[in-house]
Amino acid sequence: MNFRSLLPDTLFGRLFVATLGVICTMLLVFILLLVREHRELALLDSGSGSVVSIIAETSQYLAGLPPEQRQDARTELREQRLYPEDIRRTPPRRIRAEEQAALERAFAAHLQRHLGPEYKVTTGPTRAPRDTVIPLHRIPRDVSSADGRPSGGPALRRFERLFDVTVTLPDGDKAVFRAVAPRMGPRLPKLVFVELGVLALALSIVLYVMTRTITRPLGDLARAADEVGRGATTLPLKETGVLEIRRATRAFNSMQERLRRYLDSRTQVLAAMSHDLRTPLTRLRLRVESIEDDQLRQRCVEDLEEMSNMVRGALGIFRGLNDEEAAVPVDIDALALELQRQHEELGDHVEIVGKARAPYVAKPLALKRCLGNLVQNAIRHGKRATLHIEDGKQLILRVRDEGPGIPEEQLEKVFEPFFRLEQSRNRDTGGTGLGLSIARDIAQAHGGTLSLHNRPEGGLEARLVLPREPASN
Repeated sequence: MNFRSLLPDTLFGRLFVATLGVICTMLLVFILLLVREHRELALLDSGSGSVVSIIAETSQYLAGLPPEQRQDARTELREQRLYPEDIRRTPPRRIRAEEQAALERAFAAHLQRHLGPEYKVTTGPTRAPRDTVIPLHRIPRDVSSADGRPSGGPALRRFERLFDVTVTLPDGDKAVFRAVAPRMGPRLPKLVFVELGVLALALSIVLYVMTRTITRPLGDLARAADEVGRGATTLPLKETGVLEIRRATRAFNSMQERLRRYLDSRTQVLAAMSHDLRTPLTRLRLRVESIEDDQLRQRCVEDLEEMSNMVRGALGIFRGLNDEEAAVPVDIDALALELQRQHEELGDHVEIVGKARAPYVAKPLALKRCLGNLVQNAIRHGKRATLHIEDGKQLILRVRDEGPGIPEEQLEKVFEPFFRLEQSRNRDTGGTGLGLSIARDIAQAHGGTLSLHNRPEGGLEARLVLPREPASN
């Protein structure tokens, strides 16, 4: 399983999860340290600290003796009975085996720190013979045997647990001590864990608010950029958030304003040019009518008509960029049937395959113009058009023809304004080379894409992909 697939996709989600993970890790480490320190304190409070000191001092004493004198020293130590404390008459609290093992490991680690690395400490149950161990526990008189000698039988185990501590001396010799097993101290109060849980919850709420405060301006900036990319006019964003996001918002507002002024000025210039050219074009048309050569006059009229269409088409592109048409739910099936009816009235054949599952929110006139340009191109260059409608997470409209197609290296160039192919699609078919450019602008204004693909069986497919899923907040 890919770990990245489990992470949220949004910056807010990832930042919140990462920060919350760090806090949870810190709390977990804090709990582990608290449990460890509680165990260490339990060892000291139960008298195990003095047992550790006696074992450490005795082990160092034995290590300093010659090997031949150690047995006599062990015998003497057994007779001295090094008792650090009396055995408590209250039965110890029952604990699980794993808890007892953890206490013994903590005891061994504590003793190891006292002795140093040249010694080796191990703990275990009381298996060594009694005459080979050095006892470190005192047995109460009422726990003695019938003859008055100490007994280590069941009567003792009712009060205390015993365990053996084996210390390996630096030269490899071993000394075994039998002591009272460490007692488990009082359990940590449940209130501590409740308070930690409340603390984690409070921190999570604070983190959520802070993360949302940091990422919300970035989300607003992304939505505004998407709207500008679709050709919509948005109000300047408020400069909120951290310094870097405020700078980005300020730069975005400036860019949006400069882009708006640029488009407005270009549209006004082109509109003025169109208006100014109309009069000389009209005069030229009148003068062309006076040409006696019919063939020459017809060619001149066609050139003038082409010039007029190019001016109107270019002006239409700039006006389309500033289109203020409102987006409303559009019945795609009804739109396709309307295009089919209009072309059938002209004697063209348009086939519709598939249906849309729901209306699509779009600018109706712009979408009709986009789809109409694609259908018109298919009929003009492929004799007939087939419109395939596929609806799911995306609305995909495929317009296919049966024409000669387009060379692969020209598939993108045909979207450039006024670009027309001279070989496979000649000028006699009409058009100014603006249809595909306008169609792609409309597709991008709706957040979609428009691309051309040559079909393996022949013909061209214009693929219009429009997103149905709304942009994430």
